[in-house]
Amino acid sequence: MTQFSIIILLLALNFTSNMAFLQASTILTGIVGSLFIELSLFSTIKLPERTKITASINRSYIDEYLILITLLSGASLLVYFIINVLNLQNNSPVTAYLALNLSTILFFRYYLAYFIYELKTPGWVKSHTLHRNIDSDKTCLSFLLPSYNEEKHIQRCIESIDKAAEKYHGSTEIIVVNDGSTDATRKIASAAILNLKNASGKVYNIPNSGKGVALQYGLNRVSGDVIFRIDTDSFIDESAIPRVMNHFKDPLVGSVSGMILPLEEKSWIQKIWILHYALLTFYKRGWELIDSVLVQPGAFSVFRKDALIQVGGWADDILGEDSDIAVKLARCGYRNEYEQHAVVFSDIPSNLRDLREQRLRWSMSFYHARSAHLDVIKDFNGPISVMYSLNIVEHGLGYANALFLPFLIATFLTGYNSSVLALTSLVGISVGLLAIELIIYGLQSIVYVYFLYKFKKLYIIKYIPMMRLYSFIYSIFIETEGIEILLSVTSKWKTQHTKELTTSLRRKIKEGAGSV
Repeated sequence: MTQFSIIILLLALNFTSNMAFLQASTILTGIVGSLFIELSLFSTIKLPERTKITASINRSYIDEYLILITLLSGASLLVYFIINVLNLQNNSPVTAYLALNLSTILFFRYYLAYFIYELKTPGWVKSHTLHRNIDSDKTCLSFLLPSYNEEKHIQRCIESIDKAAEKYHGSTEIIVVNDGSTDATRKIASAAILNLKNASGKVYNIPNSGKGVALQYGLNRVSGDVIFRIDTDSFIDESAIPRVMNHFKDPLVGSVSGMILPLEEKSWIQKIWILHYALLTFYKRGWELIDSVLVQPGAFSVFRKDALIQVGGWADDILGEDSDIAVKLARCGYRNEYEQHAVVFSDIPSNLRDLREQRLRWSMSFYHARSAHLDVIKDFNGPISVMYSLNIVEHGLGYANALFLPFLIATFLTGYNSSVLALTSLVGISVGLLAIELIIYGLQSIVYVYFLYKFKKLYIIKYIPMMRLYSFIYSIFIETEGIEILLSVTSKWKTQHTKELTTSLRRKIKEGAGSV
């Protein structure tokens, strides 16, 4: 239907070029297919009700729209270049593979955004920083630490905050919310609070209720104007506070996140994380440039307290409360920003079992967090409406790619006989697929190398080729397992409350989907 519509449109515009049809159908068929997948899932899975948010800050987004057009134009030119260089044909598996990799190609816009920042960020990008409304050196800070069975790390976490507070001129408090821990978390946290030298603190103990409830409980008890929300298995760099607080000189800034690096680099998975966070850094720069940050990670995010209260704080009945709160702030009119020089070192999964559990949680939280704010697409209040739609399309393309790859492999194994013509076709397809891989991941590798050079981690270069394998495993196995868990747990959606559903999902992540 998409291709038929394109033919009618091109004929109406008096375009008869086969290349024009190929380019349009490659892009639009991929987009329509990915939307079909996502809308099917959104309409099948039991998801949280949509959150109602009314923008309370009137702003102009002209600059952000101009930047968005520039970034998308750059990515579109890359698609055009690949189609023309490879001389793709409409009935080729290579063309289908290109369409399913559109999300990866469009990622090129994030590289552009990252280098715009690297080139001494021009004034027209961040002119809002000229405004001042807060003395960042004297503001009262609160560190909010929701904790469940963190006896291994919580003492060092609190000590790192106390050490960082020594370099900050304002007052600092540490609020620990012990979420019904069954280990020695309460005892160790209380002892660490009593030994504080540069900050004050309290430990609150509540029955186990989930991270969202613990965060909301703590929000109602902090006294600071700015709230640092970090995980208790993380340790903050001693110079991080001033770098983050500089952002809050702008009254429009509602939240700031920092860089998260692994506490240890022993296993290959922990080394791969550095490259994974490089990708997240590119995302953040692209989102920040057009004021459309879609998630502020729970391991290290900082919030203006008044803004948090205005949007109702953290949700306690969904997976992905870190994404939910960022989008709520953006819809209200606040800016979400990123400070890559403020670092937290976090306990990163060191084995495949823990990695799978973490990524499953992230994969399923996408649907909870996105479904809660689908109204942002029709609100059309700033570029976030466009980015929200693109994010869903790109996510669907990832699933389409995962579904397509087994068929592509089957084509190679069973689709050709031993004739010379078939062998020639097989070689041609192989060359085309390899060319797409080299173009896409060659560009990505160049940016990886720059990132590693900038942060003095060039010894990680040898792990760059493994990122392709990591992406393959994630898309083929973990994300599809996440969908199976969502579908299996929500099959009785008519009888399940959303909060009970969230609890069931968390339990199922631990157990596994069973039939994968």
